[in-house]
Parts: sequence; structure tokens; C-alpha cells
Amino acid sequence: MKPVRNHLKTVFAASCLLLAAATGFSGEEEKTAAFPFCKDILLPEHPKDISVFMIDADIHRETGTIPNGIRIVGPDGENCPFIVGEAKRLLQDNAVGSSHSAAVTGFETLPDGSVRISASLDAAVFSASDDARAVGLRILTKAKDFDKKVKVYAANGNDPIAEGAFLDYSSRVNLRNDTITFPAPVREFSFVIVMDNYTEIKDSPLFRVVEGDNNIVEQEKFRESPKIDGISLQIVRNRKSLSPVSESSPVEILSQKTKGGTTAVTFSNGFAPLESITVDSSDVFFSRPYRLYDGAGKLIASGTVRKLDSAAFRTPVSDRVVKFSAARSKTWRLELDNGEYDELKDIALNAAGPVYQVRFLALKPAASAAAPEGNGSPSGYRVYYGGSGQPMPSPDFTDVLRNMTEPVVSDCTLSEQKANPHFAEKSDIVKDWGVVYKIVMAAAALAVFLILLFSVKKIDKVEE
Repeated sequence: MKPVRNHLKTVFAASCLLLAAATGFSGEEEKTAAFPFCKDILLPEHPKDISVFMIDADIHRETGTIPNGIRIVGPDGENCPFIVGEAKRLLQDNAVGSSHSAAVTGFETLPDGSVRISASLDAAVFSASDDARAVGLRILTKAKDFDKKVKVYAANGNDPIAEGAFLDYSSRVNLRNDTITFPAPVREFSFVIVMDNYTEIKDSPLFRVVEGDNNIVEQEKFRESPKIDGISLQIVRNRKSLSPVSESSPVEILSQKTKGGTTAVTFSNGFAPLESITVDSSDVFFSRPYRLYDGAGKLIASGTVRKLDSAAFRTPVSDRVVKFSAARSKTWRLELDNGEYDELKDIALNAAGPVYQVRFLALKPAASAAAPEGNGSPSGYRVYYGGSGQPMPSPDFTDVLRNMTEPVVSDCTLSEQKANPHFAEKSDIVKDWGVVYKIVMAAAALAVFLILLFSVKKIDKVEE
């Protein structure tokens, strides 16, 4: 009887596995069945954990709601956390100048009457992205009437950087120079300043009588050195900033009709994001009030477009751009009020809008390029899209992606658009039957489980 009982226990374990599979199975087919299209995500040779790709015209054209209309699935059929955001490029702004007080770390009087001053500025006050450089220094003093020659060296005191005059003639003429400008910016924030003839013997305005046979009158002498109140470094920083990326999208004019003094132009830009429309015409000049509506008839923008291009005017007048907050629509309608004028000839429209990118976590190793057919792209990652989409899955780790500032990412490209075979296999009816199938399988597994349980108990009683 023991072999029979062991056999039943084996079937019992298999039934448990069947129950778990029937109730818990969820593969790539189930996650992506609502999306009619897909593209392989092509990662670079050595990808980082965070990868990024641009949303292209195909995804915009086929997807009603972003990001709900997008899913990213990894090599093992797992959902990959992702966020959608506006693409930005790194710009280097014009140089920004500023002054920073340097700490005087040394003051040494040399035998020849010159002085050696050491000054330093902590470079930690600048961020790595500032690209800070020193372009000069200023010697701060309230002293008047002096003339010194100054040389500036690197921190080692040997490598010359610049030289110039440190002078003030204010008692005689309005002339003062307290700044030494470097011939070229340097990535140096510690300097040695050597000032020649720092201490001078000058004639005093006072006189004295030298006692002697002839009682000689003599002008008194005194030693003078300008008091140095501090050293200020002149710094230039090439600050970097992020600027939104904008690109043109092709415009297809669907219809153009004029009625009651108004020309209505219906057009499409492939459902791509739109934030400006440039109106042009073969007419030399025009001025037309306009109204722009989306496909649902909602007023998006209004104003006046103008053009005046004539040799009689040195500067052409051009205000032909319709601007508004970025929006998407299957179609658009632009209404132009002609007033007493004829409708515009050869109307042409140019569209421009922001570029959006998808940033996602690719934590699993990419599959080999020689992966068998059916395992997806060489990277094993795919983006599924299309339709209005479904509610987003759990937003785990999306906060990590959103809060990272300028992370090192892998720039990916997308393959050509492909039909999603799982979408073709699963119509709404099939999806419903799939749920029924799961319920039936779970019930069957539970029934087998109970039958086997009672069978094992009966066998135990017989053995007793």
C-alpha cells in the first residue's frame, strides 16, 4: 500500500503546482494584450541600469494616452518601471563673472623692500558643472598716492601668470588701478603676489633745522607702505543649464474652406505634441485674426498673424507664429478672419512641439544578440503601445527615476513598428474566456486536491 500512497502524494503535489499555476500565472502575453503595436528597444553594448529612448512619430500616431498607452517589458516578461518626460539638452550659458574674497595665508617682507603675499580661495565653493576659472585679482586698499609693480605667480611661487601696475595718483589726477587682469583664464585659485618696492622712503611735508655752523634746513624723510585690506579673485563661471528640445513635425492639410469671410484650415500633425504653428502665404503682406481649435472643438489659442515683406521697408514685419501650451490632438482647425480682404493664397503651415522621452529601469542583463527567435530583440526589452491604453501598473521605483538629476543613462534606439501578436490573438471575447479559463482551471485543481486528500486519508485507515 505504501507505493500507492506515495504515488498519490506525487499526484497531490502536482495538483498543488497546477493550482498555483492556474491562479498565479501572468506572462508577457497577459500584460501586453491591450496594445496593438510594439518595437524592440536596442540597447548599447554596455548598457547602464537606466536607459532612455525618444517617443517617435509611430508611438504618437497610434497612442491616444501617454503614458497609459505604453508598457515596457523586459527579457523575462517583467514590467519595467518607467516615466515619460520632456527631453532637454544641456546648454552652456554665457560666462558669469563674480568676485570672491580670498584668504591671505602669508605675508613676507623681502630684503629688497618688496613683499610676498599668498592668497587662496577654496574651490569647493564652485560646483563641478560651473567650470570656474580665475581671470584676475584685485588688491583691496584705501591708501592713496602709490605706484607699485605687481607680479602674480601660481601657488608654487615659480610659474608666472600675470603682471601689472598697482597705483593711485588721486591727489594729482583721477587715475587708479588696483586690478591685475590675467592674459588667459586659469583653473587656479591659489596665488603668490609679489609687489616690488612695497616700502618706500618718501619726503615728508615737514622740515627740520639741522644744528650746526650754518643751521641747515632739511626736509624730513619717512617710510611708507600702502595697507593691504584684502585680495579679491575675479572668477568667471560657464554655468550649464537644461533647455527643452523642440522639433518640427510634418503637417498635412486635410481641408481648406472659406465661408462668410472666414477661412477654416483643418490639418493634422500625426498626433505629435504641438506648441506652435507658423502660418505662411505667397501673399506679400497680410494681417489676419485667428482662432485655433483642437479636434474636440476646444479653443486653444487666438490672436493675429501678420506679414509685411516689401523692399520699401528696411526690416520685414513678421509675426506669423501661433504659440500655446503643448497639446496633442488627432486634428486641428485654424480659423482666419479675412475681413475685407480675399482669402490667403497658398497657405502653408509649419508645426513644432516638444520632444518626449521614456526613461526606464533595465536591471536584468540583456539577452545575447544570438538569442533564439521569439525571445524578443537582442536586448530582450520591448515597448508596447497603441490605443487608449490601460491603467498603469504599480509605480514602484518611478519616484527614483523622477528625482534623479542628470543620471548617466544609456541612449537607446527603437526598431521598426511591428504588430503585437498577442493583441491579434486576444480579442475582448478571448480575454473574457481567458479569465473563465483561469477560474475553471483553479476549480479543477481544487477538486483534484480534495479528492486526493480524501483518498490518502482512506488509505491511511486501511493501512492501520
